[in-house]
Order: sequence, then structure tokens, then C-alpha cells
Amino acid sequence: MKNRVEKVKAWMAAQGVDVSIVLKPQDVFYLSGSAPICSGLLIFRQTLPIEICIWLDGQEVRKESFFTRVVGYRFPEFSMVGKMAELIQKEVSSPRVIGIEQDHMTVRFYNTLATAFPKAEFVSITRAIDEMRAIKTPEEIRYMKKAAEMADAGMRAALEAVKPGITEIEIAGEAEYAMRKEGSEGLAFGTMVASGPRTLLAHPYASSRKVGKRDVVVIDIGAKHKGYSSDLCRTAFTGKPSEEQKKFLKLMLAAQRAVFDAAKPGVITGDVYGAAEKMFAAYGYDKLIPGDIGYGSGLRQSEFFPMVCRSGQDVLQPGMVLAVFQTTAYLSRIGGVRVEDQIVIQEKGYHRLSKLPQTVYD
Repeated sequence: MKNRVEKVKAWMAAQGVDVSIVLKPQDVFYLSGSAPICSGLLIFRQTLPIEICIWLDGQEVRKESFFTRVVGYRFPEFSMVGKMAELIQKEVSSPRVIGIEQDHMTVRFYNTLATAFPKAEFVSITRAIDEMRAIKTPEEIRYMKKAAEMADAGMRAALEAVKPGITEIEIAGEAEYAMRKEGSEGLAFGTMVASGPRTLLAHPYASSRKVGKRDVVVIDIGAKHKGYSSDLCRTAFTGKPSEEQKKFLKLMLAAQRAVFDAAKPGVITGDVYGAAEKMFAAYGYDKLIPGDIGYGSGLRQSEFFPMVCRSGQDVLQPGMVLAVFQTTAYLSRIGGVRVEDQIVIQEKGYHRLSKLPQTVYD
């Protein structure tokens, strides 16, 4: 992890950034090895970094964090941003350029910083850390493989529970219990179970709806191991699927394989997307393919770099992990049929993390 901080410092030096503020929990964990609730990092270009946390968590953070400097703050007497501003003033006095995560900072937090440092310029560090996180070490990949095994167990339990009359929440409960029994630290994201018309939702978290006798049922789950996330989605049917539903499910599997085969080092994500687009066209659904079909995966199940999307320009590299397909073409007569798996891009070919196959209804 020391090397990770040094990479951030090198980027800061190239950009003229005096101090960077890291708040996104996944980034805090990635750089320091510790990320309790209400914690953050200060990375200085010239001096050692500091991890800030609520004072009660300080002892635990000092055990877990790679950082040798850990500072606690007492809430509500003090706020994290107030403590950070105080520490920055001590270390840098009047920083000229401050790095921030624009996608993970409240307006109140930003306004406090802007008031404390009215002459400072604020620049985004999000992309720099996203690109660092995208390349996984062998150790990180081992953690993700274990998380995928946990998700496989959860999916088996969920699929076994699918039957008319059961609620989506009950199916989710079976999946979550099974993953916990396998050692999952928690959920990678809110468990999604959708049946019938709810499968047309983009993010269908499990509801109290009861599964019908002839429903499409979509299950999307993820486990966590050593902080790393799995992401697995499967489609089931409580009755006999229609010929078009079977055709579309086969299309999703064929398009997914085409994407995996195209995902090689040096290839841009727009070309990977094009492999799926051609497959949709071959099946007659070319007007229905969504604009994005996959993303990087790691500490979050969706890391947004690289993005497999139309006209995507991210260049794939060995060690990247992709999750595909998280979206589908939504037609009410078909339902939101979807299949999702994670792969690791290798020097030659790819390695699939999840092992549980999608049932094909012939």
C-alpha cells in the first residue's frame, strides 16, 4: 500500500497539488488499509499522510492502517472537515492547489474548505485513483475469486427458493444468508430481486411483491471478501418461458461471450462494446442494446473505470476486472432478462470468476 500512496504523490507532484483529500470509503481503504465510517485521508506532497477518524475508532485504525499518523476528532464538538482544515493549515499553511474527489464530497464539506482556503484551487483526483484501482494485483484477484465463490453459493440458494407465492425479499434473504454462511463480510450492494413487471427497473431492489406463476425472476447479488466485491446476476422463470424470452436469454449469453472474447489488452472499450452490438444485430435486437453494458469491478462492484460503453475510449490492460452485462434491452413482453459475470483480463484471454452457469431453457 505504500507504493499506492507514492503513486498518488507522483501524480500530485506532476499536477502541482499540495494536498489531496480522500473521502470515498473504497479509496480510503485502498490507500490506507482501513476505512471505518466517518474517516478520510490527507495525502501531502511533501510530508507523511494522515488518516482522520472519530476518536473512538482511533485505536483500531492504528492497528489496521498502513499510515503511521492517525488523528481522531470528537463529534459533534468537531467535524471531520474542520479537523482536516486544521491539519492542512499546520502542514501546508496556505495550499495553492487541493485535490478532492468531486464525486464524493458534500456541498457543505466543500464550502467549509473553500472558506478555510479562499485562495486555493480545487482539482479532481478521482480519475487518477480510479485508474490506479483498475489494475488488480494477484492478491486482489484472489480476494475477488473468493467473493465470487460466495456469490455462487448465494445464487444457488436464491434460485432454489424461486417459486410462485414467495416474496422477492424472501428470495433475497436466502441469498444473503447463504453468502454470510460462506464468510461474506457483507453485501457488495443492495440485493436485487425482481419479478414480473419489476424486472424492467434499472435497479430493482427486492420488494414485498410475491412471485407469480409465469414470471421472469432476475436476481443480482454480490458478496465481499477482504473488502473486495463480487457481482453475479441470473435469470429464472416460474413458468415455461416464451420462445422470444428463450431467444433473448440466448442472445444475452452469446453477447456476453462475444464481449469476453473481445476484451483483450490494448483494446478500447468502445470496440468491446461493438462486439455485443454486432451480436444484438444478428438476433434482430440492434435497436435495443443499451448505451453501456459493463464496467470495472473491485472494491466496489461498479467502479466506472473502465466503462464498456458506446464510443468508450478506455484501454484495457491485464489485471483489470470487468462485470458484464449489468444492463439489458427492456421489452415488456420479454421482461428485463439479464446475465452478469466478472472476468479478469489476462495477457492472453480471460479468467471467469463466477462458476455457476446460467440455465438455458431449451
